[in-house]
Amino acid sequence: MPILAFLLVFIVTYALLAKTKILGSTNFIHLFLSFIIAIVFVVSPSAREYTVMTVPWIAVMIIILFIALTVIMFVRGNIDDIVKSPIVAVLLVVAILIIFFISALNVFGPFFSQYAPGPEQKPGLISFIINPAVLGGIILLVIAGITSWVLTKK
Repeated sequence: MPILAFLLVFIVTYALLAKTKILGSTNFIHLFLSFIIAIVFVVSPSAREYTVMTVPWIAVMIIILFIALTVIMFVRGNIDDIVKSPIVAVLLVVAILIIFFISALNVFGPFFSQYAPGPEQKPGLISFIINPAVLGGIILLVIAGITSWVLTKK
């Protein structure tokens, strides 16, 4: 499975870099950076597990979407109004985000469980948020957001 995760990350990263041309149009830079990112994904067990867990669900969602659109096309004859609908786009993005979130909970759950309230603390969201490590992360995110807003404000 690691080779498949490597290939998937390498191909997707290269395609995104080549299509967007963020780093220019030099293929060597695109290949090199894609290779480095794919290596990092293969070396990191959590990132590899996250990729391996997410990809099958996305593939299943795409197959189900294709079958549903095929059935709708046979029934209605024209699916242009459905495909171009913003509601369909929003539903698709929400479904993908749910898949990513559930996969992240399964893969990174043990990491976050160390910040969960212990037996001496009352369980709940407030106890989780006031944990010093979590509270520090939230404060850093707020500071980064305010700084970005101030620096980009015209």
